[in-house]
Amino acid sequence: MIVALPLASLPATAQSVDIADGTAKVVLPACGQSSPVTTVRTPGCSYVAIPTKAGDLYYAYLTSPGEVVWNGSVRDGALTFPGSGQVWPAMALLDGVATNTVKPSDITGTVDPTGDVSLRVNYETTIQALGFSCTAKGQISLSSSVTDPVGGGQGRVRNPATGDFAVAATSATAPTLTGAACGKASENLDLSKGVGWYLDGFLQTGPGTAPQAGLAKQKAAVKYPKRLAARGRTVILKRTVVTNAGLKATARLTWGIRRSAKGKNKRYARAKSTKNGRLTIKTTGRAKKLFVKLRLSAPSTAGYSAFRLTRVWKVR
Repeated sequence: MIVALPLASLPATAQSVDIADGTAKVVLPACGQSSPVTTVRTPGCSYVAIPTKAGDLYYAYLTSPGEVVWNGSVRDGALTFPGSGQVWPAMALLDGVATNTVKPSDITGTVDPTGDVSLRVNYETTIQALGFSCTAKGQISLSSSVTDPVGGGQGRVRNPATGDFAVAATSATAPTLTGAACGKASENLDLSKGVGWYLDGFLQTGPGTAPQAGLAKQKAAVKYPKRLAARGRTVILKRTVVTNAGLKATARLTWGIRRSAKGKNKRYARAKSTKNGRLTIKTTGRAKKLFVKLRLSAPSTAGYSAFRLTRVWKVR
């Protein structure tokens, strides 16, 4: 029998803690490695991983000059960190000959009661040396349930007692480069392969009035199946979900034999998505009881709060 359950009907576990609306703060602690850039990953350190033309990697540690801090808010599980509340210390490179600075911009994301964290970061970082500069711009999506495909850093769900968490890039994306110094960098680096991201730190939340209060609720009409095939293919979404704010929602599908439905074990199922947003799952029937979770999210925008919708199916 296959039953569709709303998330609220699932019993809470020891790892499930509701996130109250209020303030939110992320701290990425300073790392103690001897150099801001290495070719071997230092565990527990936030980095950007950059492929080289020689086939190896450079790990640039974001917190080598000091801790990174974001101050923001959480409302209905949606995280917002305005650029004005962020501190990114400048990084000295090449024995002080060059400096790397990050221009803060708004960061959005979500945190759910099970500790799963997702973030969307628009970044702009500039390296200056001897009067020349190179600026890299881009957007990166990070999640606590994936492993960075470039650098190998593994995400980690948030510990409700300590706030400890880690997020990794969901895909390798190449930045857009501008500036006279970019040509020199391309002689050694292979940015066509994309760069990796990994952030390791603490997410603390507290009571208070979330700045998003008073905004219109962002919502969407979502048509999904009442049941999933115990063995076979089921269409979860026919197309990309668009909210009433005109934003395309990001869809994430996970599954597992526990109620948290974390993971994507191919023994139990496989998911497939297309460019137009069609999302399907093919279950193998090997699990006596399988939970499948669909999460839809879109960031807050002018006049609208962030959008988040979760649906869980129980298959057995």
